[in-house]
Amino acid sequence: MFTAGFSELGSEQGRQLERQIATAARQKGIRLIGPNCMGLYYPKTRLTFGIDFPKESGSVGYIAQSGGNSIYGIREAATRGLYFSKVISYGNACDLNESDFLEYLAQDPETKIIAAYIEGIKDGQRFLKVLRQATRAKPVIIFKGGTTEIGLKTAASHTSAIAGSDRIWHSLLHQLGAIQVHSIEEIVDVALLFIYMSPPHGKNIALLGTGGGASVQAADACSNAGLAVPTLPAEIRQRLKDILGLEAGNIFINPLDLFSRNKQGVIEQAIKVIANYDQIDLLLMHIQLGISAMHEQNIEAFAAYTEAIINLAKQINKRTAVVLSSLASVESKQIASEWQSRLYKAGFPVYPSVHSAANAISKFIQYHHRQ
Repeated sequence: MFTAGFSELGSEQGRQLERQIATAARQKGIRLIGPNCMGLYYPKTRLTFGIDFPKESGSVGYIAQSGGNSIYGIREAATRGLYFSKVISYGNACDLNESDFLEYLAQDPETKIIAAYIEGIKDGQRFLKVLRQATRAKPVIIFKGGTTEIGLKTAASHTSAIAGSDRIWHSLLHQLGAIQVHSIEEIVDVALLFIYMSPPHGKNIALLGTGGGASVQAADACSNAGLAVPTLPAEIRQRLKDILGLEAGNIFINPLDLFSRNKQGVIEQAIKVIANYDQIDLLLMHIQLGISAMHEQNIEAFAAYTEAIINLAKQINKRTAVVLSSLASVESKQIASEWQSRLYKAGFPVYPSVHSAANAISKFIQYHHRQ
């Protein structure tokens, strides 16, 4: 039931109308999703509440108490190569609620990963039981909205949700093995790894990036996320010097600045050296595109680096993610978007920043460690 104007208003009249609707549905043997929701998106059967939504099916099941967050989640995911088995927008949940949908997705053979945006829950004890069962069956990623005082008030006026404190939710999700995130974008960040990456053996990461300043920031982001950025030994550094030439203008210690060379073959050789080093568990490739006076040269180097990564997709023996950031102009963002599509089609999870990639990788590793 799409219509709004019920218990989310906070008025007795709104609550009474909602009770009357729920009673009428029960008397006729009808189950109800809503009111105040978008309903169902099931791409396999072309059932949708957005005519421009992707027709591709995926393996992520997504429940969202917010209609807007369900729409945004579908569109954001599609731009990054992530598609859904089912999406359920359920609003005020006067009949079927988050526990029903979580229980369903936990048993759904078309769903391998569960994601949820939840503002409040109807039955705490049942939710606890269902979530425990779901996390034992599949990865569960949860974004809990309404954890601050103002957020609680907003949630109540949005979907009549009875929310709860952040401390309680954090403890609950941690104990039951669910992955807590704090944005729709982060849901996509984490889910991508379950689609595109097998669990790494450790948390040692090599950063292959662009520019000295960007490399420093990348190292900080990974370290702050709990990942290890080990210094490469002299032997590996010498092999890189042999391939790339002088160390001046480059960084060979980890992070590595390889972007000053725009020959694809040279870049591929350097990546292989790092990928074959047994003390590294993951690779994070950072590609940055900025339109400047060096327009053609910049695009040429960007293309060479990206082509090298795509060309090595089946040869790199390490778990690999790509950060693709664009600067300065609309043109650069359009070019980056085209390359992002090529990268995820080649099997790489792609991120807009090192921070988002490092945060997702850390949570991915922590999840498998707990498992």
